[in-house]
Formats: sequence, C-alpha cells, structure tokens
Amino acid sequence: MHYIVVDLEWNQPLSVDTQVYRKVGDRLIFEMIQIGAVKVGENFEVIDSISIPIRPTHYVKIHPRIRKLTHLGAEELADAPQFLEAMDQFAAWCGEDYTLLTWGCDDVSVLKQNMDFFECKVPFPPLCDIQRLFSDVHKCKERKGLKAAMEMVGVEVDENLYFHNALHDAYYTALVFAKLPDPAKVLEYPQKPRPLIRTDKKERRQGQAYANVAEAFASEFAREPRCPVCAKKAKLEEGGYVRQTADKFITLAKCPQHGHLLVKVKLRRTHEGEVLMSMNLTKAAPSNRAYVHTKRAQQLRRDAEYEAEHGHPRDLDAELDAAERSSMPFDD
Repeated sequence: MHYIVVDLEWNQPLSVDTQVYRKVGDRLIFEMIQIGAVKVGENFEVIDSISIPIRPTHYVKIHPRIRKLTHLGAEELADAPQFLEAMDQFAAWCGEDYTLLTWGCDDVSVLKQNMDFFECKVPFPPLCDIQRLFSDVHKCKERKGLKAAMEMVGVEVDENLYFHNALHDAYYTALVFAKLPDPAKVLEYPQKPRPLIRTDKKERRQGQAYANVAEAFASEFAREPRCPVCAKKAKLEEGGYVRQTADKFITLAKCPQHGHLLVKVKLRRTHEGEVLMSMNLTKAAPSNRAYVHTKRAQQLRRDAEYEAEHGHPRDLDAELDAAERSSMPFDD
C-alpha cells in the first residue's frame, strides 16, 4: 500500500445573486478546478506526482479572488477535462492499493459534494486527515494551517512552489507528513465529509472592515447586535465576547421583546490587511446560555495564566493571522 496526499482547488460563484448559483447553489456551492496529488512510498518519500486541471461547467467565470490565489483562469482551464474525466484520470493514476490523505476537512467535503452533484461513481477509500494527527502529536490547542505547520517542523518554502496550487500544497503536505514521528498513525484519523449548505443572507450580517481585532469588537456592529426578528438593538451580556478559536467568538445578548440571543462572530483578514467581521444571531436556548457562561469562565482563567506567563495579554491580531481558518459553509 502507498499513501496519496491530495489537495484540491475550487471556484466559487461570483455572487449569490447569479442565475447559476440560484439554480445549483443548493447542491454545488464550490466547483473543483484542480486536483494535485503526490504518492508517498514506504519510507514516506515522494515517489510520483500529478496535477489535473478541471474545466468548470457551472461556475465558468473564475472568481477574481480564486484566480489571484491559484493563478488559474478561464484560459488556463479552457482545454482541461471536465470533472468526470478528471476523476477517471486521477483514479487510474492512484492505482490499486492506496489510501488518500488530506490536510484538514475542507477538501473531503468539497470532493463529496462535487462527486454527488456530477454523479461520479469512482470508488475511493476514506480520506485520512494529516492535520488532526499533526495537531495531536504537537499538542496544538488549535488546528495549524499548512504554512504554520511547515515552520514548526522545519520544512522550507520553495520560491518556485507557491501556495494555493493543488500540486504544490500536496507536496508541502507530504513533506510535513514525513516529519511526523509515526506517519502511519494517520490511518487512525479517517474523515467523514461534512454537508455544505447555502447560507441565508437574512440570517448572516457582515460588518465593515476594521483596522484590527480590537477596533472590530469596539464597533457599534459588535456592541449592539440587532435582533433577527424585530431588528431592534440587543444589549450584550456583561463579560462580552468569548473566544472559541482565533477567528470565532460567541456571546449572549438580550432583546427587550424577544429575549436571549446567541451571537456568533467570525473574523477574517482581508487582502488589504483589515479585519472583516461577520455575525450570526439566533434564539438562545438554555443550553446555549450555560455553554457561554462555562466558556467565559474558562477563558478568563486561561487569559490570566497566559498573561502571568508571558507578561502581556494575548495578541488577538497575531493569533488571527496564525490560525487555521475555514471559510466553508458547513452544516453544523
């Protein structure tokens, strides 16, 4: 048996208001445009590689952000095979006895949705998650992005191999994989695809961009969330936002008319270096309220311990930049 480390790139609709997204967006949120993979031998060395571009058939206009990241545009994909042919090519290259590995859970979910949408019947073994194994081995409190993991284990960036190319990312992942003390343990980390869902714009509110994390949380948008039922300003619970991960925070608020609300906030860094905050609000169940109170107490304790050890409070901007973030609309 050999290991195959696979990475995917995909396109997204130019807008949720496009005709094609309204037609297929409930079944196809992202359309794959590249498969990159490397074969890893018995000594965990790279022995072969493949890159298969895929010509999209639905989201045919490449989103500007995707083109900037992947260097793939309509002209680069014009003569590429469509999805089903690309999958046949990939399966033939994989051979008979192999297992598939990825970094994180995004790829397996996008792959599953594309296979379902295009009715691809190619049988693949379960994909195993190197990122989860890496996190357990290195006792990471949060999942590390590929670049951060490379820095941790001394894998250098090749100036000729840019990130967000499926083959390049698969190659870097294979190098990190080989640095683990017992790479074969990855077989203990099989993944299950998570359903991807369309998000309802009425349930999600996006604020403006801010200079840093502190400014984002000091904004009126964060301090005065509006009730999703009546749109009136709700009052934040004392204690403010509770950090779940570097880019996700929760808190409770109370609408005078509709009671307690669960407020979920997500941050991301824009290409211009600003912090963009988005927010989801729902009715808070008693279990939500208990959870927030427990997490707030834990955060206060951990922050105090951190400050005592380091002599300064946490740098939330630095943690946001270093965190592994997923923009995937998972059905949680």
